Amino acid sequence: MIREQVLNPNAWIPGPYEMSINFQLAVTPAAKPPVIEIKPHEKQFWRVANASTQLFLALQLQYSTVPQKMLLIAVDGVPLKTPEYVTTIPMAPAARAEFVMEGPDAGQDAQFDTLAVNTGPVGNPNVAQVIADITTTDNPQDNLPTMPAVAGTTGPQRFANLLEQPVTTERKLYFSETAGGTNGPTKYMITVDGQKPHVYEGSDPPAITTQIGAVEDWTIENRAQEEHAFHIHQIHFLVMEINGKPLANPYLSDTVEVPYWSGSGPFPSVKVRMDFRDPNIAGTFVYHCHVLDHEDGGMMAKIEVDPAN
Repeated sequence: MIREQVLNPNAWIPGPYEMSINFQLAVTPAAKPPVIEIKPHEKQFWRVANASTQLFLALQLQYSTVPQKMLLIAVDGVPLKTPEYVTTIPMAPAARAEFVMEGPDAGQDAQFDTLAVNTGPVGNPNVAQVIADITTTDNPQDNLPTMPAVAGTTGPQRFANLLEQPVTTERKLYFSETAGGTNGPTKYMITVDGQKPHVYEGSDPPAITTQIGAVEDWTIENRAQEEHAFHIHQIHFLVMEINGKPLANPYLSDTVEVPYWSGSGPFPSVKVRMDFRDPNIAGTFVYHCHVLDHEDGGMMAKIEVDPAN
């Protein structure tokens, strides 16, 4: 579990922070990082949660400064249709990733790192950081759980075959920001295209109304000059396109990064397929930016999902 403690009391102002992994400070180079012990070339299953309020991570394993392959198995708790080898795992605030890693050679210099992430001209700095040193040992912890053998068959998976479902509605939403005056705070908004942008209030009516059984394609633009992270409650969505380019391997997620706008040219965007087929999700819930200072500042809206007719 990776977290961060912002040291500036005005947390929305870019400033220093302290990172931790499993509640141990990782503040290199100011102090030695935490240590993860592993047998040489042992394969382990890692589940990582970005439990920070505003950190965008780019996770790597580096052995002798060389990025290593990790077998990515699941994102946000949902298995990938086809696991894939990657050397970097991007993680927005609240994202989760599950992957298999292999330990280094005996005595090899090895680290679990995050690369620096450029969150835009007005985004908070996300610096490169050693999260933990990885050291080899012949006597690692003997109380680590082992992966159980797979037995029997699994039940039906939620959101199954979403890519093949007919789409009932298409929508466009966008993130935007505006200063509230020369010296005023920034206002954060997420807006359905065609509606008036405004800061979220708890008394707001739903910005979107749909019903059980709907399958919708949402294009979400970022019209602000900092990174945002789209998140919705109750369901996962299928990430299909980034900046208009289809993904070779669409994946299910509940949080997705929307890149910052440079200030000119097309707005960055993601296209996702929303699955409202499960009758258990009927009701009113929210979607928002998962940079929590942005959410708390008003970058949130309600959706109402009515029972099927």
